[in-house]
Amino acid sequence: MIALICIIGMIYLVICFINNRRTITKLMIDIKYFGKYGNSARTKEVDDKANFISKLFMFYGILGNFMYMLMPQLSVQKCHETKIARMVVRSIFPFKFDYTPMFEIVFVHQIYTCTMVSLMVLVLTNLFCGFLMHIVNQLENLRIFIGQLHESTKFQEDFYFIIRYHIHVIEYSRETAKAFSTMLLFYITLISVILSVLCFEVIMVDAFEDSVRFTLHLFGWLVILFSVSYSGQLLINESIAVANDIYSLDWFDLPVDIQKKIQTIIRRAQKPLVMDAAGMGIVSLHSFLSVIIIIIIYTKI
Repeated sequence: MIALICIIGMIYLVICFINNRRTITKLMIDIKYFGKYGNSARTKEVDDKANFISKLFMFYGILGNFMYMLMPQLSVQKCHETKIARMVVRSIFPFKFDYTPMFEIVFVHQIYTCTMVSLMVLVLTNLFCGFLMHIVNQLENLRIFIGQLHESTKFQEDFYFIIRYHIHVIEYSRETAKAFSTMLLFYITLISVILSVLCFEVIMVDAFEDSVRFTLHLFGWLVILFSVSYSGQLLINESIAVANDIYSLDWFDLPVDIQKKIQTIIRRAQKPLVMDAAGMGIVSLHSFLSVIIIIIIYTKI
């Protein structure tokens, strides 16, 4: 059942990605346009950090699949007589495969399927988190410029520069949310089912080896969900912090038209930038806790 749900989830993510591939490609190209705001070095650092995190995820995914392959080989004696031993996933086929070379063909097919499902989910998750890391980086850079307004000798010129920068970040964030909206629905709905079933499997299986591999699988999905939720929460926090930084300026003695523009920025920044999951919820730490609560409820039932 776990494998079936994961495959369905992967197919859904891939379909969403294909439908929005042009927008996502444009977003990747548009990252370089933030270089005109003097943040190229930080952008490169964030890109390197995202690549490093992606490699860690990939390593864990490959290691997890290796454990999934290895553990059934160590628990042959726990298999029921009606099940084929040593298979990566317990399966039912309309043909016998308990003989060579059919067994080896099915075994390799299962390894390939599990690996592809894991890697596709990890790649698309890291892609989304990478975009959010870049947006958060631009918001942090924007806040640096706002902090420097206190000592600016060209206040009005720098202020309008900040306005253009803020608008650019908001528009980019909206496009990102639009591109990944349907994809995010997977993280706040189907993952809760996957985690609930995995918790049940960890508790109910007899073989220690199966408990280990299901625990590793559970931990992997929790890390994926937390990464997405934490990235969404960082975006919310940084976007709101812009309003606090603008408000901390000594703007009450400025010209009236500048004061009105500052008030507009404050009002807009108080509305956080969010990643909406097709109207079903917002990706944040709150959604992460909601999923955990659902898992606990399902497990008790």
